[in-house]
Amino acid sequence: MSTKLWAGVFNKDVDAEVLDYTETTKIDTRLVHYDIWGSMAHLIMLNEQGIVAHDAASAIASSLLELHDENEKNPLALNPQYEDVHLNIETLITQKIGPEFGGRLHTARSRNDQVVTDTRMYLREEILNITETLVLFIDDLLQLADETNGRLAVGYTHLQPAQPINLAFWYSAYASMFLRDVERLRDSFRYTNVNALGACALAGTSFNINRELTTQLLGFNSTLYHSLDATSSRDFVSHAISSFAIIMSNLSRLAEEVVVWSSHEFGLLTVDDAFATGSSIMPQKKNPVVGELVKGKVGRVYGALMQILTINKGITLGYNCDLQEDKPMLWDSIDTVKSSVSISHRQMTTSIYQSERATELCWKNFSTVTELANMLVTSKNIPFRDAHKISGTLVRKLAEIQSDLRNFDYIQKYLAENSITLSLSEIRECVSPDKVVSRQSSSGGTSPKAVSDMITDMRNSLSQHKLWIDESRQKLKIALSTTRSRLQKLSQI
Repeated sequence: MSTKLWAGVFNKDVDAEVLDYTETTKIDTRLVHYDIWGSMAHLIMLNEQGIVAHDAASAIASSLLELHDENEKNPLALNPQYEDVHLNIETLITQKIGPEFGGRLHTARSRNDQVVTDTRMYLREEILNITETLVLFIDDLLQLADETNGRLAVGYTHLQPAQPINLAFWYSAYASMFLRDVERLRDSFRYTNVNALGACALAGTSFNINRELTTQLLGFNSTLYHSLDATSSRDFVSHAISSFAIIMSNLSRLAEEVVVWSSHEFGLLTVDDAFATGSSIMPQKKNPVVGELVKGKVGRVYGALMQILTINKGITLGYNCDLQEDKPMLWDSIDTVKSSVSISHRQMTTSIYQSERATELCWKNFSTVTELANMLVTSKNIPFRDAHKISGTLVRKLAEIQSDLRNFDYIQKYLAENSITLSLSEIRECVSPDKVVSRQSSSGGTSPKAVSDMITDMRNSLSQHKLWIDESRQKLKIALSTTRSRLQKLSQI
């Protein structure tokens, strides 16, 4: 005869290898706090609805409070023999107060609605943690942009010299990108913060439960009422990992630029020694390993996204054990994106962009010649295509004589041959990198004024996101405090 809590119909116990293959206690350790909280709310509801009498509810409440306090001081160890976090908690309660009372806690619920509720509760807090980590990064990127507004950087397309840009333009571009990631995280939080408890196995229950009460006590924003959908819903996991994957993609783009710009050939960025390693054989090496690893770790989160999408597409409605494979990949994605955001943040705030090198490159790579073409259009009324050809030919001729746009005399002579008269000061004013940057003043452009306006807008958005994080955390804190307070009252009946 099986000794499992679910084993009424079984004649023998589960095979040891099957238990080892199916148990989830190592993964479920992150859910202990949330499983206890969920049980607290469930018990309060059962008592208020008259489903569990006061004497039993009081005994269960006392044991739940003890377990909660024990776990807060020293995380509970889960026994693999009890398969998962849910049966571990129920068994511990039963051991404390006996089966007559302990056996009543699981009334009107199933492990199917428990596990998805626990996962939602854990994930929503981690989404808040990741969002805060990203917001802190954005804050410092905007600070760096403020501090470097007006300093020169090189802008590339196709990894070829394009146009000079404001260094603040580069920092704020990543701030702009990561702000969209914050918006996606907030969407993921909204999809995650929905209560599935009360859906039971798949069909609801004949007990007179109050799902709105558990939604309130657990700090959820709303209730996922359709029980068949609720127990098998993992699209919130897919959405969260998708948001994580996009964050990692954006971090990878930053990491790629760090790696490339810090190479000797570019020499545009100096990575702090604390974020690099050397070679075991080549004494001169300084390898930007943080950036390289961020790029490598992207694959872990991409892989997790493909795995959860593959699981979801292959299950019928109602709970299937395929779904317990969602958590290992979700946990790893959470850990990966948190650590990657944090270390990328620290690397960026300690790296130094070499604007002097950027200025030299901007002269040598002809990246200001676009402005010469623009000037021919505005001041000489030359069609842009003709101005483009004249300027392009100038670049070729300067390259042939191994010169650059600082050869103002040559430029003046060449333009005169094309019936274009410009003074040396006009040419210098036109093609000097810092002057070019200052003239790109269109909305969203790279001029110091345009960048300053964007920084202000982004800071306003960031303030709203910070407020949302604080309010969301406060709501969860109040919900847990309320649940615990009501359970303490129940325990004293």
